[in-house]
Amino acid sequence: MASGAFVGAAIAATVSTTLVIGQGPVTTGTTQRQTVTGEVVVPASIALRPQTALLSAGPSGFLRWESGHDLLWTGYDGNDTKVGPAETSVPIVPHFGAGSDVVAVYDHPGNVTLRDMSTGRSQQVTLPVGHSYVSTLGSTIVTRTGSSFDANLTWRLLEVRDDGSVVHRAVEGVPDGIAGTFTANAPLGDAHGQVVQYRIGTTSHTGWLDVDQGRFSPLPYRAETNPGHIVVTPTHLLWRQDGTVFVHSRADLSATPRTMPLTGDALVLGMVGDRLVVSRYDSSLGELNYGKPVWRVEAVALDGSPARTLLARSSSFGVPTPRGGLLVQGGPGPGWEQWGVSLVEATDGGEPTVRSIADAYPQKIQTVERLTYTQGRLSTVEYDPLHERRRLWTRDVGVSGSPTVGSRLPRGAAPGTCAGGYCLSLDDTGDGRTVVAGRAVGATLDPQPHLLGPAQSLPGARIDGSRAYEQVGAVSGRLAALRTPHDGTAAQTRIVDLDTGQTVYTTTDHVQAMWGTTAWLADGNDAVTPVDVLTGRRGTQVWFGRGCLLENVEAVGRWLRWFCALAGTHGVFDTVTRKTITFDAGSVGTDAKLGDGFVVFPRDGRLTVTDFRSGTPVTRTVGQSPVAGPWDLDPYTGVIAHLAPDHSIHIVPSGVPVPPLVQLDATVAATYVKGGAGQWTPKWWLNKPTASWTLVIRNQATGTTVRTLSGGVARGVVAPAWNGRDGSGGLVSDGVYSWALSVTPADGEGAALTGSGSVRLNGSECLLRSRAGSQTVACSSNRSSTG
Repeated sequence: MASGAFVGAAIAATVSTTLVIGQGPVTTGTTQRQTVTGEVVVPASIALRPQTALLSAGPSGFLRWESGHDLLWTGYDGNDTKVGPAETSVPIVPHFGAGSDVVAVYDHPGNVTLRDMSTGRSQQVTLPVGHSYVSTLGSTIVTRTGSSFDANLTWRLLEVRDDGSVVHRAVEGVPDGIAGTFTANAPLGDAHGQVVQYRIGTTSHTGWLDVDQGRFSPLPYRAETNPGHIVVTPTHLLWRQDGTVFVHSRADLSATPRTMPLTGDALVLGMVGDRLVVSRYDSSLGELNYGKPVWRVEAVALDGSPARTLLARSSSFGVPTPRGGLLVQGGPGPGWEQWGVSLVEATDGGEPTVRSIADAYPQKIQTVERLTYTQGRLSTVEYDPLHERRRLWTRDVGVSGSPTVGSRLPRGAAPGTCAGGYCLSLDDTGDGRTVVAGRAVGATLDPQPHLLGPAQSLPGARIDGSRAYEQVGAVSGRLAALRTPHDGTAAQTRIVDLDTGQTVYTTTDHVQAMWGTTAWLADGNDAVTPVDVLTGRRGTQVWFGRGCLLENVEAVGRWLRWFCALAGTHGVFDTVTRKTITFDAGSVGTDAKLGDGFVVFPRDGRLTVTDFRSGTPVTRTVGQSPVAGPWDLDPYTGVIAHLAPDHSIHIVPSGVPVPPLVQLDATVAATYVKGGAGQWTPKWWLNKPTASWTLVIRNQATGTTVRTLSGGVARGVVAPAWNGRDGSGGLVSDGVYSWALSVTPADGEGAALTGSGSVRLNGSECLLRSRAGSQTVACSSNRSSTG
C-alpha cells in the first residue's frame, strides 16, 4: 500500500473509467461518511534489562552501579546508601576501592575522596604533582610516577591513617626499565595487595604489589588479566588461560599452582570454600556476549566431580568479599524474575550456598523502534533486550466504532546484524501482507525483497528469485514495484504480481507511488505520469512546476501528495478536479503522510491534520498526547498510530470521514475445473476494511442457489474459495454459474458494495444411481440422462 515504507499509492480514476468487480458493475448506495470514533491507547511496551556492575566489597557491604541511578553502597542486609552522582557508563574496578568499606571517588585531575561507609567519615586526598591515580586498596591510594619514555615507571603508596594523616611510601623491589603498566576492569586486588601487569622493553610481565609490606614482587608467570580470566580472593589468585585454571595460594604466589581444566566459553568468578565458582555460556539465553546476561553460574569442585548450578542466569563478573564469599548478579531462573545481587557463601562442609542480598534496578528499554498501521493492523519493530534482537509484532485493531486492540502476534526476529528498527524496510500491501527487505548500511542483511503473509514470520518468502533488486519502490495489494540495480545498463522497475510471482509491467522510470493497479511514474524531476500496470494505458501527466526536484510522492484514492525539495513547498493534487492545493507543513518534508483527502504531519510535537476535501485547507491538531517517536497514518481507515512520551501507542482517529467502499483491483477466473485439489479463488481488493461479505453462487440456467459463502471482517481483500460443491457437499454439474457478491463496510454506514458475474465449471464427476447399481459418470451426462 505504500510509497516508501508506509503508504502506497496510485490513482486508478485517472487511468481507467468505471471499476468493476469481476465481470459485473460495482454499485454503491448513498453513504453518510463517518470516521472511527474514540482514541485508544496501547499500553507501553517496556522491557527491563538489569545492568548491575559490582565494584568492590567490604566487611559490611558492597559498592554497585545501576543504570540511571547513583552509585550505591548496599549493606548485606539489603539497605542502600547513595554514594555519588549517577554515572553514564559502567565504572572501572578497582578505581572505586577494594577489600574494605572504604569507597574511593577519583575527581580528575588530582583529588581522591575516601568515604568509610561503616563510620561515615570522609577525607579528600590531593595527589602530589607527577602522580597518576591507579587504584585504592583498603585505605591506601596507589599511584604511578615516572614516564614511559624514560622507562622509569614505578608505584607509590599514599596511606591514609585513622588520624587523617597521609603517609607517602615508596614501593620496594620494582624492576628497572618499566616502560608501561596496564590495568583491567577486573577484581585484581583487595586491602592487602593487587596484581599488576607491566612491560619492560617489548615483553609483558605480571607482578604482585604488596600494600602491607610496601613491596613489589615479579611473578614467574604472565597471568591473563582480561575480565573473567583473573580474580584475587582472600586466599587465592585464580587465572585462566587456554582452557586451564591456575589456582595459586596467596601464601606463596610464586609456588607451583594447582590446575584444573575449564574448557569452552567460561569465565572465572572466584573461589568459595573449596569450590571454584565459574560462569558458563548458555546458548539458550542468547548470543555469546561477555558482558550480557547469557551466563550460568556453577560451583566446580577441584577434584573434577560434577558441577552444580548456583544461578540459572547471570552477567558480568563477581566480586570476592573479605570474608571468603562471592557477590554475583543474576537470578534463579532464565528470565529477569528475582534478578538481583546474591552472596555465595560456604557451609561448614565447604559446599557453596546462595543468598539473595538486594534487588537490581533494571534499565527501562523502550522497545518500539518502528511501527506501521494499515487496514487496522498495527505492526511494530521492537527491541528484545533479553536476546538483543529486533522482533516484528502485529496487533489487529478493531475497525468499527471505538477500536479495541487484539493480542500481540509474534512475527519473528530480524537478523542479528540488524542494529536498529529501520534496518528493515516494511511495506504493507494493504491486504494483510508485508514486503520486507534489509536496508542497513554496513550490515549483512539480505536486501532482496521477501513477502510475509498475514501471520507469517520473518524472513518470509523470496519475491522473484530470478533476479536481484536493490529497492522496493511501492506496493499496493497484489502488486509490488521492485527496482533492479545498475549493472552497466539502465536500471529497471519491475512490477511483480505477488500472487503469481510474474512481472506484469516493466519500466526504466522510477515508480513514485501506487494505488490499486495504477503506478505513478517519475517524469523528469518535476512531474509524474499515471499508468495502469495491467493494461499499460497511460494517463495525463501531472506537473508540479519548473525546478521542483520532486520527492516523496504519495497517492491515495483521487489524491496525490507531493513535496518539491528545491522550493520547499508541499501540496496535494486532486486528480478529479485537476487542481493543486499547497499547504504549510514547516520543514518536515518527507515526514508528512497522505490520507484520502487529507494530510497528517507533526508540528511542535503534535500531529496536525489538514483537510482538503472542500478545496480549501482546514488544519487542526488531533490526539490527546504529543507524538514522541515513530508514527503512521492508515490511508484505508483514516486512523493514526503514534508513540507517546510514556512509550504507549495511541490509536487516534483523524476526524476525516472515510470515503465509500470501492474496489481497487480484482482477479476473478472465468473458468474453473472442479473435482481436483484446486478451488475457484476470486479476490477483490478494497479501499477499506469490511464488516462482512456474502458470495451467492447460482446455477445460471435454473436460477437455483447451489452455495452461499460468507465471512466476517476482511482487511483490504475479500478472498472466498469454492470447491465446486453444493451445500450438501456434492459436486455440482458442469455449466455456467452466476455469482453475486455483497460487501458491508466496517464503519457500518451506507449501502453494501455489490458486484456480479459468472464462472464456467467443467471436468467434474458425479455418482449416478439406478436400479442396476451405481456408476461414475460426468455430471453433464447425469443431467442430460435425467432430463
